[in-house]
Amino acid sequence: MTVRDQLLKHMGIVQWTLRNPTVLRGEHAVSIPDSTQLVIIANERIDLDNLLVKDILRAMQIDSCQVCCLLTKEVSLLPKEVYWPCWILGKQLAVSSKKWVIHTLPLEEIYFNPQSKRALWAQICQYENNFEFRTN
Repeated sequence: MTVRDQLLKHMGIVQWTLRNPTVLRGEHAVSIPDSTQLVIIANERIDLDNLLVKDILRAMQIDSCQVCCLLTKEVSLLPKEVYWPCWILGKQLAVSSKKWVIHTLPLEEIYFNPQSKRALWAQICQYENNFEFRTN
């Protein structure tokens, strides 16, 4: 602790430490490519080569190169209103999308829970007519 820090502490002045100073400089913004047709938001990175994920994307007529995966902590860096369809895995997040939002359990729970698989497919079928995706 420096002399300056000790003096400030003695005067009762609380010093704040930025956890992520790059956010203030605008260096840590979430950029979503123009080719994106689906944003997947989860607590952990999603493997787009996973067989279940591939099947789900195929049902939605989306190629994996048209998917942008974000962590839940990155959602706060998105604009207030999102212009892409979203699939949120796990934690219920309030994401306002101009398209549609699907909420499911985390991927590892969907594997072993037939009810959650049915719920996912029901949501996909519900938005089936809204799919405006381009396939390569």
